[in-house]
Amino acid sequence: MSCYRAVSLPDGAFAGVRCVKFANLVHCPDQEGVAFVWYGEGAEPTGPFRQFGEAFVRSSSAPDASAPATLPAHAAGLVGNGERDEPYLRLRFELSSPPPQVPTQLTVTGDRHEKWTLVPDGVLPDYRPLPRHVERGGPLLNEFSVRKDDGTPGIGIRCMLSSGSWLGAGRWLELTYLHLGTYIGDPRGPVRFSASDIAAGNGFCLFVPWGELTVQADQERGPSVLRASGAWSESWQLRRPAQGWEPGPEVAHLRAFD
Repeated sequence: MSCYRAVSLPDGAFAGVRCVKFANLVHCPDQEGVAFVWYGEGAEPTGPFRQFGEAFVRSSSAPDASAPATLPAHAAGLVGNGERDEPYLRLRFELSSPPPQVPTQLTVTGDRHEKWTLVPDGVLPDYRPLPRHVERGGPLLNEFSVRKDDGTPGIGIRCMLSSGSWLGAGRWLELTYLHLGTYIGDPRGPVRFSASDIAAGNGFCLFVPWGELTVQADQERGPSVLRASGAWSESWQLRRPAQGWEPGPEVAHLRAFD
């Protein structure tokens, strides 16, 4: 997990924290798929906000060392946990360095104009994280409720956009957690999943290595139920489908589940 400090490009104002889990951009830069996913939060005069987003590597714009890479992306805000409304966002990212390096800076354009700067130690001492009580994703996200299949006590949600990557939140063993999950590889073939906890303000700071977690549609119950197996043993039941947007045509085919 990499931590970035975000500022507004128009005025340089602090725009919050972005926690990024890199996928194909760093691990499989020559393959189409998920470049990275992120969780963002901050507090503005209009109120606090949370967002989940995903960026993509496409074969037609595969990054190389001769020019800055530009990646299509989208994001949506979480609502229902004390946040202000945050709309669905269509974005593009320009990288400061070629893959497979972790970029020291990311420039965001489209519906937001921001610059993200890598924080090497992952700590912003002057930032106070939002409360980690997250129970709802809101209407812009595919929201799944989580049931533990191995009998351990725990509750939670999984929030998705289009790729099959997710933001997870809940309680396990009476401690709160917040994590990002995604996969590496071309989503039209076999992929390897991983998940990483977001440590600040949470009871866990764990990492599931690539390939030690499998997420797939339940063959008996249909696509509205996903099964997580391997490192975890969970059933994810679709509670509310996303509404009000469709992924752009350049990334709509990059999804792990039909």
